[in-house]
Amino acid sequence: MSSRSSPRDTIRLTGLTATGHHGVFDFEKREGQIFRVDAELTLDLRAAGRSDALPDTVSYVEIAELIHAAITGEPFDLIEALADHLAREILATDQRLLAAEITVHKPQAPLAQTFEDVSVTARRDRSDLPVAGDHATDAVSAAEPGPSLDPEAVPAGEVTAVLALGSNLGESAVTLASAVAALDRAEAVRVLRASPVARTSPVGGPAGQPDFHNQVLEVATTLSPHALLACTQAIEQDHHRARGVENGEVRWGPRTLDIDIITYGRARISSITLQVPHPRAGIRGFVLVPWTWMDPRAQLDGTPVAELARQAADAKSVERLESVR
Repeated sequence: MSSRSSPRDTIRLTGLTATGHHGVFDFEKREGQIFRVDAELTLDLRAAGRSDALPDTVSYVEIAELIHAAITGEPFDLIEALADHLAREILATDQRLLAAEITVHKPQAPLAQTFEDVSVTARRDRSDLPVAGDHATDAVSAAEPGPSLDPEAVPAGEVTAVLALGSNLGESAVTLASAVAALDRAEAVRVLRASPVARTSPVGGPAGQPDFHNQVLEVATTLSPHALLACTQAIEQDHHRARGVENGEVRWGPRTLDIDIITYGRARISSITLQVPHPRAGIRGFVLVPWTWMDPRAQLDGTPVAELARQAADAKSVERLESVR
């Protein structure tokens, strides 16, 4: 097969370093140590090369954030397991990624001998990802996304969308309940069902921030994608969300309310302000686990949400708090 039909373009991240608690010994999990990760990702960069537009490639910023979260997150006994987990998680974030080679370095490994480094390398391609089961596709949340959609397009009828809510400032449980009610009152939006509320540890962002309360909703709407986004952002603002760095907002920092659009029917949407399906939903346990509570048969990009939840690095930190409507 020619190189033209078998892309060999590469994105590399080298030496991403953070403190983790991986290892078979108790003191390793207790005290932690430095880990370093190199990632080599295979994909086709021709579209990005022609357009010079971010939506036509894979964001290495998001990959770096995923790697950092895995290093600092739930500990593995073996760096082999961490490397395998990272390779699969990275591939699952974007269908344009064809293969991932992940090297995990453990330069402070507990060896009596003098050494410079211990490392393992895992190479995975899309054939190593789980295959979606034969689930019913009558529900929109259980179907693969369809063609790209104009984000300003008004649908002919109601569209089912999945939203993820989070809060870790103020009375978060009260805030989530208020936001759900506000969505249900909004023009051209109906809340169909909601997950139980979860308490989760923060993923990324500044250290020392409070735990989050998270919830996933399924709504029906006749709003366009951008109009639905405007609706959710208005509700965020009504709940004192300070949006933007100019207002002091910190990426992945504490906030009174965050509402993300995870899916909008079967559509793929790529605009400056909105990416659907949400590009990081497939690796976020705080989204995936509550989603499975609401809809155990849900799928995201053709993969069962339950399977993605089992693989998410932060899944074990998700605690179910209560049942809601």
